[in-house]
Amino acid sequence: MNIRQNRRLWIAWGAVSIILFLLVFAAMAISYQLFTKQLKEQLISTNMELLGQQNHKLELTLQHIDKTAIQFMKNDAVVRFFSERRNADVNINNEFHVVNTINRTSSSMEYIFSMDLYSYTKQRLLTGSVSSDLNNNVQDFGWIPEFEEEAGLFKWLTTRKIALNARQSVYRNVVTLVRAYPLVHQPGGRKGAVAVNVKEDLLYSLIRNTESDDRGETFVLDGEGVMALHDDKTRLGKDISELPFVRGIFGSDAASGYFAARIDGQPSWVFYMESDYTGWRIVRVIPASQMSQQMSVIRNTLIGLSLLLFVIAAASTAFAGRWIYLPINRFVRGVRSKLTGQQKSAEAGMAGRRYTDDFHYLEHTVQGILTDREELSRQVSEGKPFIKLQLVAELLSGRRKSTEMLQTYEDMFNIRLYGSRFVVMSIELDNKSAIPSQRDVRLYTYALCNAAEELVNAESKGIAAELEHGKAAIIMSFDEGDDDQRYIMRAVTVADLLKQFVQEYFRRTITIGIGNVAHSPGDIAAKYRESCEALRYKLVLGGNAIITMDDIVNEQSPRYYKLFASIDTIVASVKAADGEMLKAQLARWFVSFAEQQVPPEVIAQLIVQCLMRAATDAVDIGVDAGSLFPEQDMYDHLNQYEMLNRYEQLDELERFALDRLTGLIGLIRDKRSQRERNDLIDQSLVFIQTNYMRSDLSLNLLASEFGLSVPYLSKLFKEKAEINFIDYVMEIRLAKAKELLSATDGKVRDIAEQVGYTNVNSFVRIFKKLTGLTPSEYRERNPAIRDGA
Repeated sequence: MNIRQNRRLWIAWGAVSIILFLLVFAAMAISYQLFTKQLKEQLISTNMELLGQQNHKLELTLQHIDKTAIQFMKNDAVVRFFSERRNADVNINNEFHVVNTINRTSSSMEYIFSMDLYSYTKQRLLTGSVSSDLNNNVQDFGWIPEFEEEAGLFKWLTTRKIALNARQSVYRNVVTLVRAYPLVHQPGGRKGAVAVNVKEDLLYSLIRNTESDDRGETFVLDGEGVMALHDDKTRLGKDISELPFVRGIFGSDAASGYFAARIDGQPSWVFYMESDYTGWRIVRVIPASQMSQQMSVIRNTLIGLSLLLFVIAAASTAFAGRWIYLPINRFVRGVRSKLTGQQKSAEAGMAGRRYTDDFHYLEHTVQGILTDREELSRQVSEGKPFIKLQLVAELLSGRRKSTEMLQTYEDMFNIRLYGSRFVVMSIELDNKSAIPSQRDVRLYTYALCNAAEELVNAESKGIAAELEHGKAAIIMSFDEGDDDQRYIMRAVTVADLLKQFVQEYFRRTITIGIGNVAHSPGDIAAKYRESCEALRYKLVLGGNAIITMDDIVNEQSPRYYKLFASIDTIVASVKAADGEMLKAQLARWFVSFAEQQVPPEVIAQLIVQCLMRAATDAVDIGVDAGSLFPEQDMYDHLNQYEMLNRYEQLDELERFALDRLTGLIGLIRDKRSQRERNDLIDQSLVFIQTNYMRSDLSLNLLASEFGLSVPYLSKLFKEKAEINFIDYVMEIRLAKAKELLSATDGKVRDIAEQVGYTNVNSFVRIFKKLTGLTPSEYRERNPAIRDGA
């Protein structure tokens, strides 16, 4: 009997071991498939995001260089180089100023290596160190004849070599931006072009991956498949468009994507993204072995863990088999004895034994299963809000294009949505900075979502979800039958009820942005972006408001001409160090923002432009650039915009702008107070302001009046007034001319004579050059003072 029982025990242990083996390795295989699929998606997403960040940095840098080139082309000396024909001495003097401007511009930005100017009308070439005719210096200027007939207004040239030294064969790799002058002239009407040579190695550093274990390579191809940026400088400028993986990149209609390819006999992954600004493609090639390295680690770990679990389980089964199997065996033999009539023999064989603890282990196991079930149920209950948030986030982001999947979770998460018409609302708590802690912000948002769902489901069907930083989103759905305007009105009604609820029970206010009606689940993401855009108008319209797309004013640049023009007067007040005038002008400026409902992005652009203009003038006066805005780079526009986006109210933005500009006034005053006052120059300034209408007003007249030499007076004038004599006279005459044009109806000829110009054509030409408008156009655009408005 013992031999038979042991044999059954070993058979049972073998069967259990086989079952355990199959279960453990089946679980391992399923886990491996799930892990590797998810990991592969994460690796692809990570590489595409990395490529997007690199492309974004490269685009921002190239656009900043382009803006620097445009600003450079507005310099008076550059304009005179392209536009005016003068005698040789004047041209040499002007070219000297242009060269100084080129050198200042190049040194102000580390990416710029050099700049070249070429006048098609004069056939004159000018660089940072030399000026000559094109025929005498053609080595690095092949772009000149090519760009003369170029259809576009600007062009980025692929990496090329330019000489560092005319006597030695030393070259530098550069990427060149060529821009037409004037900026908007097509071929045939161009006067010249400006080329900005950018250091290729610094551009490549923006996309270089610095991770030591990265075996991939990142490079940039131009629109023809020529290598523009690469770590291996010997490959720059080479056409690789015939390579199979490059044809796969350019043959795709998508602006970005990825695919598997075999490159140089090695399986690889290719990720690419097209730049909207240059049309170039940034490419990242990663060996497939690097992508699968983490998958191999997971596979080996799971195999080792499975073997360990199997050994432990098999050993545990063998060790505990006697205590588990014997009671079961006795139960089976007992049943068999009853069925075969051998119950007495079985009872005799089992006499004198105790069985009170035979099933203790089984009881303990069942209890553990019940405990695990309760724990699993609790975890599912606690995870419902996160799963619900994930489902809503997929709808808002556009990753889920249908609501059919949501029907599976209707009972579990209390999700109720119709499938035809949707309105998305974005909600934000006002004055979040006054809330003591982030935990309180989350509690307010959680309670807000619960109240929102009750109000929405009382009117129709919908769902609300918490977002980050005190924000929430509501998706409200409707049956077909009403027009879109009726749906918006119903959403506004719910939003008003929710706003009242928050005020009554939370003692707080909220702002709600409402997008237009979405006619399918696939449109929800676009309408959510509209609601976020409407919510941003909280900056203009103030908090505690309901903002629909009808409340948003579409931007029309002519409408904001006067707002941009006001920057000149504000900067003039800063330059004049007039704090009271500055405060009054800023107050009028921000009142205009609110009255005209200027979009937030336009307000940010206006403020940044005003700060940069004022800072530039302060630097020209002599203020140290490092002392202007110590906490940030003065020319870092991206940081400027991110800083402005933190403010929720116009008065906060006004205080910010006033503080910054007042600080500039203090720096300007300090700079000027350090200079020695010169009574003679002060008298000269008074003389000019009193006699600006004299047509014979000149440095010779001024020198004769005060008994000084012309060169000495010119030097003193520049040191004191920080501007040369001619420009100062033109500014005074221009200011008086603007005043007369706005305040009177006098003829342009008479006004020209009143401000010191005997030739009306010269007056009109100078006025248009300095303001961009003719006197008549200026009078038409500035009627307010003359009409008494």
